Amino acid sequence: MSWIVYVMGAAGFDSVRDFPEGWSPPPLGPRESVIRRLHAVLPTLFFATSTEGSYHGDGFSITFDLGPWEVVPRVRLLVHGPSHEALDVLGRVAEALDGRALDTGLGDFMRFCKDPDSGRHVWRDAPPAESGWLPA
Repeated sequence: MSWIVYVMGAAGFDSVRDFPEGWSPPPLGPRESVIRRLHAVLPTLFFATSTEGSYHGDGFSITFDLGPWEVVPRVRLLVHGPSHEALDVLGRVAEALDGRALDTGLGDFMRFCKDPDSGRHVWRDAPPAESGWLPA
């Protein structure tokens, strides 16, 4: 299973359907600042180049694409493998970048909350497991 998630600045919007026509998200920040914030939450994240990084977790991996811009407008995440741990990582990344995670498969934002017992990010309004969409 592979899926694509974009992290972007979209504070104040509950859904992508709320974007005004012609609206563009604010940038996440300068490339070096974005990489620093990502390393703060994922110390083993490896950037082979200044535009692409990779993170490997238990049963999944995520490719981070910052694009060619010095001021990063969004981060594209290519998630490989089903994992609840991957969801926690996506939540931590969105929080670290003060951004929103857009699930391209569902076409809307992923809304995360922290589990009070584990402190892990969970996808608050994930599709039901029987839909086959939620990572195992």
